[in-house]
Parts: sequence; structure tokens; C-alpha cells
Amino acid sequence: MSQATLLSKTALANHVSQLVGDGLMRRQKRGKYELTPDGKELLAAAFSTYRRSSKRENQEKDLMKRSYGRAFGQPVEVDRYELDYRVEYQGCWLSLIGALAGSLNALGTKCSAADVGGYTGYSFLVNVSRGETCPSGPTAMHIRTFLQMLDAVQSLGWRLKNFEYPHSYPSHPSGPTPEELGVVKGLFERIKREIDLNTRPVVVYGLGAPEYGIVRGYEGESYLVSTFRRLQTPGVVEKPIPYQALIAPGCVDAIFFDKNVKVRQSKARKAALARALRFAEGRAETQKNYLSGPTAYEEWAAALEELPQSSQNYMGNSYVGACVQEGRGLSSVFLKGVARKLPASEAKHVKRSSASYARGAKTLAEFTKIFPFRFEGQMPASKRKKGAALLRQAMACEESAIQHLRKVA
Repeated sequence: MSQATLLSKTALANHVSQLVGDGLMRRQKRGKYELTPDGKELLAAAFSTYRRSSKRENQEKDLMKRSYGRAFGQPVEVDRYELDYRVEYQGCWLSLIGALAGSLNALGTKCSAADVGGYTGYSFLVNVSRGETCPSGPTAMHIRTFLQMLDAVQSLGWRLKNFEYPHSYPSHPSGPTPEELGVVKGLFERIKREIDLNTRPVVVYGLGAPEYGIVRGYEGESYLVSTFRRLQTPGVVEKPIPYQALIAPGCVDAIFFDKNVKVRQSKARKAALARALRFAEGRAETQKNYLSGPTAYEEWAAALEELPQSSQNYMGNSYVGACVQEGRGLSSVFLKGVARKLPASEAKHVKRSSASYARGAKTLAEFTKIFPFRFEGQMPASKRKKGAALLRQAMACEESAIQHLRKVA
């Protein structure tokens, strides 16, 4: 029943208890329930009302159109269509992780943000701009590194396809060019076909902000979405986003869930540990003027200490701090889970690496208290000095975690 309702066991038990208390259900035997006569009457009345509703008629018309469309492999023009299963962004500063995790769970792959961050290697990546600490650090990865991460999602049971327009949208503050509008219009039509024919969500970069989110349907010429905004206003339905209203610095990007693949768990874990070590050590390709790995912490700390007050970037420090702190925590959780599946001789090193990442996350939590996320804030010398010291402590934790990982990866 929990799979059919998409409710947790606790939530389902509470609902069943309420229905039993109201006399609408009764227990047959352990784990088995049935409707009472009152329950059947109420359900019949609700169905009768729905059957006569215009909403139901429109849904049936759309379903008929889509069914014919799928049969003949053609998209179908309907004004509104939303996936009929729950698709929700998972709360993460690293929005690619949150969007992928939410989509994978909706598609039947039970996984956490830690699983996605760990298997892709994203949570192990520390990427910082040289000099001024720019907020672009967590997302300014080299395209080959990004594609390696997407390829690694096969470890979670899905092969992905990626669409990329390698230019910012819009490229100018005055608005998009006709060429750019053509690109995002074409992408919108492609996403509609994916939803109509395959009934799968699509992860898109730039849904109202330079972050990843989930497209779970469309209405007119707008996307129906699930993004980080659902975390800001729980329970409030997010407004549709017109296809031309994307905000995508650097590139327009969309990720499609192409095909289920079989996974050899032992092989996937081994590959994930090797990828984690490569990213953690700073061996992933980076964009020009960025540093990754433990040396990134020193670059970051030096910028805090040495740049004049006028050159400090508050948002860069607060956002990068939040992302890197989250990444240390996700890495710790992922490694702890992997250790349970390994022989004792390997598990002990993975557990120690996990513990080092946990210490790094705790240290960086103190950093985020000094520079809580805001677009602007005060950065007096005393705070910057304390922040630099914390970054160097976190770097020591990172180096310790890497040393333990090297013994198994």
C-alpha cells in the first residue's frame, strides 16, 4: 500500500488509524484492512462526483490523445500535462544533486542525496576560484568532469542523455536574441515530447535562477517545476516558468533519463570510491582560473586574509561555504553506507575516511555561522581571520580523509 500511495510507513499508518477511528475502515487481520459499508458509500459518492466533473472529462481527453500519440510515436498537443506521480526536488545546496535525487526517486530508484553525491563524485569535489572567492565555484566544473558525473548515474540504474547549448542564456542583460529564443523554444518542445511519450521528468538548469530543478509537466508555453523554492515555502505550489524565462549563465543544460540499466553493485561501489578519490585529490579537470582538491582551501583562506575589504565577495564565501559543508556531510554519509558492504579489512579505512569528512563538515558548519548565506554581509578582518583558520582546519580533515581513501580506492 505504501508503494501505491507514495506515503512513508509512518504516514500511512497514521492515515489508516484515522480511517479506522472514523469507522471507514476495519482490520481483517494483521496488516490487512477493508472498507466498512460507510467507507464504501463515501468512496462511491466521491467517485460519482469526480465522474461528473469537467476536470475528469478533460483528463480523459488528454489521456486518450497521449495514448494515441505514444502508440504512433508522435507528440500530442495538449494545453496542460503533469506527471501523475510525485516528483519533488530534494533539499540540497548542490542543486544538481537535489534535482537528480528527486527525479530518480520518482522513477522508482530509492536513493538519497548522499547516494547521488557519492556515486557521481560531486560531493567529494571542492572547486574554488583563484583570487576572489566567486560563488560560481561549486558549479564551474569542466565539461568533461560534468559528463563523467552524469555517466556515473548508471551506478544508480539509469543512463542519461544530456542536451547542452554552450552559451549563456540570455547572453545580454537586455534580453535573449532571436537565436537564443529559438534554442530554448526547441528545448521546450523536446521536453514536452519526453513527458508526453515517455512520461519521465527532465532536469533543467536555469529554472528561474542559475540552479538545477525538475520539470514535471507543462502548461501552455510554461514548465511545471519542482525546485529549491519548495523548500522556502513548503506546501505552496510553484508557479509555472515560461520557457523563455530561463536564467542560465554559462550554458543551457537539460538532462533526460534515457534508459534503465542493470547494475553490478560491487563494481559500482569500487568505481565510486576510485572516482571519489580522484575528485577529492583535485585530479578532476577544472575550468581556467579554478582550483580543486585540498589546495583549494588554502587559496580560499589566503583570499580571505590577503584581499582588501573592497575586494571581498560575501556571497561567494557564504554560498561556497554552504555547498562545501554540505558536500563533506554527504561524503561522510555515503562512505559510511559503503563501508557496510565491504570486507572488514577495507571497511575500516572507509569508516575512518567517513569520520574525517564528518569532522570537516562540523568545522565548516562553524564557517557558515560566521558567513551565513546572504547576498551581502559584513566581512571585518576579525571574521575573515577566523574563517581562514577554519578553512585550514577543514583542509586537514580533507587530507586525512584522502589518506584513508587511498588505502582502498
